[in-house]
Amino acid sequence: MIPFLHLSNLQKSFGSVPVLRGVELTLFSGEIHGLMGENGAGKSTLIKILSGNLVADSITCTLNGESLSLAEARQSGQLSMRFIHQELNSIAHLSVAENLMLGKQLPTWAKIFVNQQKLSELTRVALAELGITYIDPKQRMSHLGAGDQMLVKLGSAFVVESGKPAAQLYVLDEPTASLMPSETGKLFAALERLKQKGSAILYVSHRLDEIFQITDRITVLQDGRNTMAEKTKMLKPQTVVEAMTGRKISQHYPGRSDILSKEVLLSVQDLRNAKLKSLNFSLHKGEILGLAGLGGSGRSEVLRTLLGIRDFSGTLSLEGNPWQPKLQNFWQERLAFIPEERRSEGLVLNQTVATNSHLPFISNFGNFLGLLFQQKLRQESEEAWSRVKVQGTGITQRIWQLSGGNQQKVLFARATWDYPKLLLLDEPTRGVDVGAKQEIYSLIRQASQEGKSVLMVSSELGELIGLCDRILVLRDGQIYHELQAAGLREADLLAYCQGVRAAEITE
Repeated sequence: MIPFLHLSNLQKSFGSVPVLRGVELTLFSGEIHGLMGENGAGKSTLIKILSGNLVADSITCTLNGESLSLAEARQSGQLSMRFIHQELNSIAHLSVAENLMLGKQLPTWAKIFVNQQKLSELTRVALAELGITYIDPKQRMSHLGAGDQMLVKLGSAFVVESGKPAAQLYVLDEPTASLMPSETGKLFAALERLKQKGSAILYVSHRLDEIFQITDRITVLQDGRNTMAEKTKMLKPQTVVEAMTGRKISQHYPGRSDILSKEVLLSVQDLRNAKLKSLNFSLHKGEILGLAGLGGSGRSEVLRTLLGIRDFSGTLSLEGNPWQPKLQNFWQERLAFIPEERRSEGLVLNQTVATNSHLPFISNFGNFLGLLFQQKLRQESEEAWSRVKVQGTGITQRIWQLSGGNQQKVLFARATWDYPKLLLLDEPTRGVDVGAKQEIYSLIRQASQEGKSVLMVSSELGELIGLCDRILVLRDGQIYHELQAAGLREADLLAYCQGVRAAEITE
């Protein structure tokens, strides 16, 4: 069988640092091909070369058995591709339809005015491919949650532009990182339809269960080299993990080694705003409390309200004292937050690791003239680098040069630097590989063991069950269930989130 696309001898270096070292990738029409590897293995560089955003130092390319350059294949239209990247990069003030059509030719009247009716129609058809009918094409993107924003991005891959060839290759990079299982199912159904139509699909994910569920073949990269290329049915998850990491990794969640304190750190009573409806809960010192729910359930809204960026009514108390959260005082009160979107909400990408790891505390390292004490900042940053095991060239490296997993570790270094009382975590392992996940799980557990309280949102139900002491299930801005995590099954937690079988489950 002749491959649709075959790349070999793919090499790319940045300066003296090799990133891809003779990588080979073989894609067939009508197949879903999984691409796996730890953060920094070279997956993103490979995708950027495919898209034309980077040029390979050397590469051999064949398309349907015919040798030609990758650039020639793209420019001639023989290789038509659609790309969906894990970072949202949406434009908040534009509509859903306008975001969905970014980079595409807008439908017009007389080639002058935008045809809004046609634009909305294209958007509805594209989203319908994912089974999405509830998102209004005219709604502002900023009004959508992260999960729905990702669905809009996914929908953009299904837009059929007038006069443009249909896509032959779809490349998806961590597309389900912000999606709940029900939304993920809609994406998988759409991919299966594309596969049946003969499209080639390159699917990049750190989630082993997804890779084994939907792919036909798997290629694994480690340190810029191929370590595995095999049919999925011939492999086991542990084999893939070892090919990714070069070592055996025990897939587990670090357990609690002490008795949970009965002392309450945070008390929330009748918390209300436009999206939350009379929430009541408490968080004990050293406890890890999970917030579960489908997209739009209000999970992240709880964290943003406690940050002080949402108006609310209700009564909050911290360590037994009345508390009014204010964003400008948040970090000074020894509270910490890790956002869902690290690149757009958590990091200053053109600044160094040192600056990013101490961003809310940068005034602590300056004098009354505003000049930084560089030696003190360097010492503290090097300690943080070592403590969270960041992998890179050093604290003077620009943060954008780090892999996603290492960027996330920098956020944890920042969040735990000033010995916080409370950690608010929104999707703490989003877009992070299996090895880095284990390290982040250990950081979360260590924080808990040190007496820090953790309020955590995650779309990965196994993660909530494995790390949390209790889990609150939200639907439509309300808490419907309070569950003990011990002994809970993922299937049951999903049922609670959906509210479809709650009466059938013994609580």
